[in-house]
Amino acid sequence: MVDSNQSPNNGEEIKAQTRDNSSNDLNNSNVESLKLQLQEEQLKNQQLTSTLLATQQKLSQLETEFEQRLEAQLDQKIFELELCYDLSRQIGSTLSYEDLFRSMLKYLHTVVPCDVTGGILLEPKICELFLNANRPLATTAQLEIQQRLVESMLKVNGLDLLNLPLCLHNLNYQIQSSSELQIQQIGSHFFVPIIAHFPEEKQIVGLLFVGTEKAKQFTEEHIRILYKIANQASTYVQQLQMLLQEEKNRLENKRIRQALAKEKEFNELKTRIVRTISHEYRTPLTIISLAVDLLESQEGKLSLEQKEACFHKIRTATEHMTNLVEDVLVVDQVESKEVIFAPSHINLFQLCQQLVNNFRVTPAQKHQILFDYQGEQENIYLDENIVRQILTHLLSNAVKYSTDGGLINLNVKGSCDQVILQVCDRGIGIPPEDRSSLFECFHRATNVGTLPGTGLGLAIVKKYVEIHQGEICFESELNVGTIFTITLPIVNC
Repeated sequence: MVDSNQSPNNGEEIKAQTRDNSSNDLNNSNVESLKLQLQEEQLKNQQLTSTLLATQQKLSQLETEFEQRLEAQLDQKIFELELCYDLSRQIGSTLSYEDLFRSMLKYLHTVVPCDVTGGILLEPKICELFLNANRPLATTAQLEIQQRLVESMLKVNGLDLLNLPLCLHNLNYQIQSSSELQIQQIGSHFFVPIIAHFPEEKQIVGLLFVGTEKAKQFTEEHIRILYKIANQASTYVQQLQMLLQEEKNRLENKRIRQALAKEKEFNELKTRIVRTISHEYRTPLTIISLAVDLLESQEGKLSLEQKEACFHKIRTATEHMTNLVEDVLVVDQVESKEVIFAPSHINLFQLCQQLVNNFRVTPAQKHQILFDYQGEQENIYLDENIVRQILTHLLSNAVKYSTDGGLINLNVKGSCDQVILQVCDRGIGIPPEDRSSLFECFHRATNVGTLPGTGLGLAIVKKYVEIHQGEICFESELNVGTIFTITLPIVNC
């Protein structure tokens, strides 16, 4: 039996229990929802973490790539700067377009992959073409490059180059082996202009050229480098033009100064010639005049011996004046480079013997000339006239300045390579203060006194020795004597 008094409470309990059950179900549902949300958040966090890690890895990779690219660019820039520096150092002081382009074209081979580099430069009276290849160029390939350079220069400059002479320079190629293949054609090429910046205008004065045997696409970096080198080439060309012009002006000024100095020297020489001739002619002319007056005024009173003595004085004075004129003419011919060097095969022994015999029959009986010859005698290749003049002047001086007579030696040594001529006297010698000027025109030693002479003999000897490309030296001691030694090379044996 059911207790009616407890029924309401049971209903309430049931309701409360129902509410608790509903609340528990709701709580359980919320927990599950929260778990799901938490799982979703954890998944999102995992995804974000993965994305962040991937992003960090990507950033690290990009940073590494950027650093590598930057390092590569810096290395390239440093490499280019070093090459530019080396190039500037190599051509900084050059005075040759060939050396300039040799360095630039070699530089082009270093920074741009190619088989051939070239350049063309327009000068006022000539067009210069430069080529540098890493293998031998076939004639067809060379003509192809030459034609392309000339045509391109004609297009960009507008000048007619056909009438200008073309000078071709093949630079820096050395064949390594005979089997090395030639470059037969040009598959790809590229030109860049060399622009000179003048005060009035800019002008294209040349082109740089790179080419490959096989078709190839040049990159923007290659083209950039080519233009950079072309800009450098413009600077170098203008600097070289300025240096060449300065050098030309310097040489021209030097030539003018030398011409003025030579003119001054000639004027001084003429003055000395006139002074010397006037002085040297006075004595023989006086002798001739006195001898002629004596012959005229005393014609019937002079004996045959006296007349012969007058005639001898006239002949001697006339011979002295003739020799003076001949010496002056020889000096003028040598100074004007009119003396012709004409060697031939001669018998040197016979020539020297003849000269010695000529001196032995002169009135200077108190001198004894000893002649000694060693070595080759015939077919000695020398200029006979020059050797004759040299020995004549040296023997004349030896006789003239050996006032007390005595022994004079002429020693000759002949060989296939050279001839040595030596004249030794026992005369008055040469003072030390006169030795440095001994071979100057019109110079006479301070101890010659009243001995006749013009001061031209040794100057003529020196100039003749130089024409024969020989050497002359001497040893001297006052009041003991002098030895002159001449060495003449034999140019052909």
